[in-house]
Amino acid sequence: MNEPRTLPAPLRALASLRLTVTLLGLGIFLTLAGTLAQREAGIWSVLDGYFRTVYTLIPLRIFFPSSMHVPGVFPFPGGFAIGGLLLVNLVIAHAIRFKVIATGRSKVVGVVVTALGLGLLSLVILGYFTQEVSATENAAFWRVLWRLIHGGLAAAVLLVGFYFLFGRQAGIVLLHCGVMIMLLSELITALHAQEGQMRIQEGGQSNYVTDLRSSELVFIRDVNAEEEEIVSIPQSLLKEGATLSHEYLPCRVETLKFFVNSELTRTVDPGAPGGNLATKGLGLRAIATQRPEVSGVDPNQRVDTPSVYIKLSTQRGEVIGTYLCSTVIADQFSEIIEIDGVEYDLRLRLKRVYKPYEIHLVEFRHDKYIGTETPSNYSSEVRLVDPDRQVDRKIKIWMNNPLRYGGETFYQSSFIGSTITELQVVKNQGWMGPYVACMVVFTGLSYHFLFSLGKFMRRRLKS
Repeated sequence: MNEPRTLPAPLRALASLRLTVTLLGLGIFLTLAGTLAQREAGIWSVLDGYFRTVYTLIPLRIFFPSSMHVPGVFPFPGGFAIGGLLLVNLVIAHAIRFKVIATGRSKVVGVVVTALGLGLLSLVILGYFTQEVSATENAAFWRVLWRLIHGGLAAAVLLVGFYFLFGRQAGIVLLHCGVMIMLLSELITALHAQEGQMRIQEGGQSNYVTDLRSSELVFIRDVNAEEEEIVSIPQSLLKEGATLSHEYLPCRVETLKFFVNSELTRTVDPGAPGGNLATKGLGLRAIATQRPEVSGVDPNQRVDTPSVYIKLSTQRGEVIGTYLCSTVIADQFSEIIEIDGVEYDLRLRLKRVYKPYEIHLVEFRHDKYIGTETPSNYSSEVRLVDPDRQVDRKIKIWMNNPLRYGGETFYQSSFIGSTITELQVVKNQGWMGPYVACMVVFTGLSYHFLFSLGKFMRRRLKS
C-alpha cells in the first residue's frame, strides 16, 4: 500500500523503501569494514568503535594490504545510527501503511488479545519461563527448542490479536514486529550486557568475575585478618596527563603513560632518551613497552595486558614516587607502598566485579579420547553458596550445559592444567530477544504464505 500524498515530506522520506534499502546497504558496508578492521584491532574495540556508536572514523588502510601504508580516514554512520534509523523507518512505515480495519467488538477483542500477546512476549524475553538455577543433563538442543516453543506460542497469540485488528495483513504486521524486537534486543545487549571470566583452583572458591576487556588501578589496605579496603580507579580515568584526587584515595595520582597492551622487558639506562620513567618499585627492574592491540583474528584469542606509569603525591603535594604497574604481573607481584604511615598494596589488574555469592570448585574433570591428548569433554562440579538467598547446592557445568543463576550464565569455557577451571560469565537481559524475534518472523511469514497459498488454490479451483 502506498502512503497518502498528504503526509509531510519528512515523514514520507523516513517511511520510504529507498531509505530502508540505503540503510541496509550502509549496514553491509559497515559490517565489511568492521570485519577488515579486526586484522589490527581487537574484536571488542571494533564492536565498540564501529557498531555500538553513533558514528565512526574508518581508516582507509584496512581496505588495502598491510604492506601498503595508506593514510587517511573517512566518517561513517555507526551501528547505533543505522539501527536506530532502521527502527524509525520501520515504525513509521508500519503506522502509515497498515491501518486498523476492526470496529466495535472485534476491535476490543483485538486490542485485548494483542496486549496479552505483547505481555507474553515480554515475559519470555525477560526469562520468566526459565529456571533460576539450572545445569541439567538435557541436551542443549532441547533447551533451545523449549525457548523457541515459548516464543512461538506468544507469537501465535499476538497473531490472533493482529488478525482481529488488521485482517489479512496480520502476517506482515507480525513480521515487522519481529524485526523491531531483533533491533531492540541488540540495543539492550549493547547497553546492558556484561561478560567476564571466573577462574577457580580445584578446592578453592571465587566471589568475583574478571572483566578481560578493562583494567583498574587499585589501592588495597588490610583492615583485619578477614577484611580488605579497596579503592579502585577504572581504566577510563587513567588518561595520560590526568591527575586524580579524591577523598577515598590515599594520595594524588597522575597518569604519565598508559599502554592498552604491553610487555615487560629489562630496564634501560634511566638517563637515556626515552628511558625508564619509574623512580621506585618494579619500574627500577623492568620497563613497559607498547605492543599492538590483540587483533580480532588472533588464533590464540589472547587478551590485552595494559601497563601504566603513575606519579604519586601526598594531598599536601609531596612527591612519593613514580611507579610502574602492569597487569602482566598483577597476580605474582605486590607493590607495597607506605603513605602517611599506612601500607597499601598498589597494582594494576584486570577489572573485578564482586558478587554476593561464592562458587566453590569441588572437582574438575578433563576427559580425553583414548590414546590421544584431544579433550573429549571437560566439566566442573561446583558448589554455589549464596547466603542472602539461602542457596547452597552442588551443580555440574560442562560444555554446552551452563549454569544459570541470578540472571547470569556460567559457561565451561576453558581450563589450565588439570586443576584450574575457567568459567565464562555472561549477563545479558536481551538474550531471549533473538529467539523470540525469529519465532515471531517465522510465524508471520508462515501465516502470510499459507494465506496467499489458500487464496491461490481457491482461484485455481474456481477456474
